[in-house]
Amino acid sequence: MRVSAQTVKGKLVDESNHPLPYANVVLLSLPDSAFVSGTISGEDGLFKLEATSVNQIVKISSIGYKTVYKPTTPANMGIVQLVSDARMLGEVVVKANLPVTRIKNDALETNVQGTVLSKAGTAEDVLAHIPGLQKKADGFEVLGKGSPLIYINGRKLRDIAELDQLTSEEIKSVEVVRNPGARYDATVGAVVRIRTVKRQGDGFGVSLRSSYDQSQNSDFVEQADVNYRHNGLDVFAMVRFDKTTSLQNDILEQTAFTDTIWTQKNYQHSNTDSRSIDGRIGFNYDFNEYHSIGVRYDLSNALHTDMFTAFDSEIQADGLPYDILYSTIAADAKSQPEHQLNIYYAGQIGKGELTWDADYYSNTYTQYTINMENSQDHEDRTVTSDNRVENQLTATKVSYTHPLWGGSISVGGEYTYTNRHDDYVNQEGYVPTTYTRIREQNLAGYAQYSHPLPFGQANIGLRYEHVDFDYFENATFVPGQSRVYDNIFPNISVNGQLGKVQFQVSYAAKTQRPNYSQLRNNITYANRFTWQTGNPLLKPSVTHDITAVGVWRFFQAMVSYKVLRDYILYWGTQVENQSATTLINYINHDRLPSLTVMLAASPTIGIWNLNASAIVMKQWFSLDAAGQRRTYNNPLFVGSLNNTFTLPAGFLLSADFNYQSRGQVQNITLKRPQYTLNIGLRKSLFNDALSIEARANDLLLGCKQEALLYMESAQMKDLSWSDTRSFSLTVRYKFNAAKSKYKGTGAGQDTINRM
Repeated sequence: MRVSAQTVKGKLVDESNHPLPYANVVLLSLPDSAFVSGTISGEDGLFKLEATSVNQIVKISSIGYKTVYKPTTPANMGIVQLVSDARMLGEVVVKANLPVTRIKNDALETNVQGTVLSKAGTAEDVLAHIPGLQKKADGFEVLGKGSPLIYINGRKLRDIAELDQLTSEEIKSVEVVRNPGARYDATVGAVVRIRTVKRQGDGFGVSLRSSYDQSQNSDFVEQADVNYRHNGLDVFAMVRFDKTTSLQNDILEQTAFTDTIWTQKNYQHSNTDSRSIDGRIGFNYDFNEYHSIGVRYDLSNALHTDMFTAFDSEIQADGLPYDILYSTIAADAKSQPEHQLNIYYAGQIGKGELTWDADYYSNTYTQYTINMENSQDHEDRTVTSDNRVENQLTATKVSYTHPLWGGSISVGGEYTYTNRHDDYVNQEGYVPTTYTRIREQNLAGYAQYSHPLPFGQANIGLRYEHVDFDYFENATFVPGQSRVYDNIFPNISVNGQLGKVQFQVSYAAKTQRPNYSQLRNNITYANRFTWQTGNPLLKPSVTHDITAVGVWRFFQAMVSYKVLRDYILYWGTQVENQSATTLINYINHDRLPSLTVMLAASPTIGIWNLNASAIVMKQWFSLDAAGQRRTYNNPLFVGSLNNTFTLPAGFLLSADFNYQSRGQVQNITLKRPQYTLNIGLRKSLFNDALSIEARANDLLLGCKQEALLYMESAQMKDLSWSDTRSFSLTVRYKFNAAKSKYKGTGAGQDTINRM
């Protein structure tokens, strides 16, 4: 029986009553269950479709949830709650503290809220326990994919330090995207999306944190967050003080194969002492459930940074003693306050959703360095440098999502303008004085279409990027080092569920643009035999990536094969007419294929939660270096065993072990395995309003790195270690704490990172 078309609508939520986006909503005919039409729920969980007969039924499904069937009457279904499908948990007894990992649209999602991960400490600690994520000294790496772009509630992360400012209890889930689609910048090889718990109700909240860390030096962190919410208004602020001291030791052996074989053995000891203060203030206002606006301002100010390095060198020429250099390098870095302003609007217009962001970013820093180089057998040198860098960025982006042909289409664009000055002055003339300027404009547009399938969902996208890169030296435009790029980057993915196995298969083309440090033309003086610079002639690299992901019970698996063209390599050449001096720089290499395989498991057995992963990375790579053809095909293994034990009386014990084998990455050979053992104990008091956490890091002192690098006519071997063994104590107190609901996503973040 046919009737006039009626609009069937509703709102999908999960078990915590949070909106459930991107679920498949399909209209089926009765009694044959033939496909009639379909759509995908929006970010707010809302859906609409047109029913044409009473002999039809609505099928609602989302990977990781039980499928729901609803009649087309009444047409307004109201709130429809989907319940997690416990089958994915396998035969392990389901506990409330089990951090479930599942495929959700384009990502592997790990639930944090209500699990042992919510007690990990900070967002940084949570990410360190996510399968396939590895913590590095300067951030995180999605193994086999590179450094990810990180979002918190849709807002791009400006500074990796923000992860240490967000507590683990505020996190709802973490999603890892290993092959991002067209809506993301083409330079982004992986994305991490952190979603926080949505706090309900009005009122005033405070969260305080104090941390003390003792290694060979003492570090401190003091942080206060305040939040006020009333009706649709949400006002938030944060202030944080950091005092950080770090030590770095290196034994560096370097050989240059020229008309004379120059060998130097360097002993380097570096000490950096810094103090900084960061602040944040902002608000967002929800007019209703369909429209919201917000403004956020971040201020970061390095109050004090001193760097001191002792650099001693034993020099030989053709195996005979030539000289001994004793160098002391002192640097005083000063910076003006770093500013970032973000404005956003998010709303629903008709059946579609519109988001708009605008960003402004600026920072200026200067560094004065004096290198006192004393020679045992030749003349002494005093080398000074005065380096001033100014960065300014303005950016905006817009995106619109609308139902189309039973699926959903998203279109958008982004514009970024960057202006960078980098002046480097050496008064003595040992290295050139340079005044450079980079002016870059990046214009991008994309379209991404998603459509439900009987077993899941298909996505296809296309992104166009136009980059206009202008290079100036001594206020003169240099055409040979300026570039214009026009590129198209496609992507396609299919995900679904077959029986108890969830899967995703995807392809994406990406690019990697050199950062501004790699493009610089100024020369840093280490000693008279070693300099370092960038390469303004570097080209962006292009990556073609095919990735397959599977989830079965508490197991996850991933296989990724990618080919990089014009890959940027760390390199070195000899200075013209001064062949004893090696100039460290960068070059492009034509092709680098690689394969990454990961297997992870996250079971919970009684009070014990295990998060284990094993990853193998293998490349096929060779090049001519130091007088012969060299191959770099040895695989690299990375493994982790993260254990958490829930003990009586509010205690939580953690023991984490991480291991990295010998192997080869690009043209670098890692000669020594690395391993770390970290142990922590956390105690909750007063219904978790107060928590005390003690940690011991790198107990085995295994975080030492030994690397061998071959260059055009030289080789370099470096053994490095720092003061990674430490003890820390953190106290947190919260009163009616409520995380901001700020929805700005930020624009131009990739360029900010390149700065």
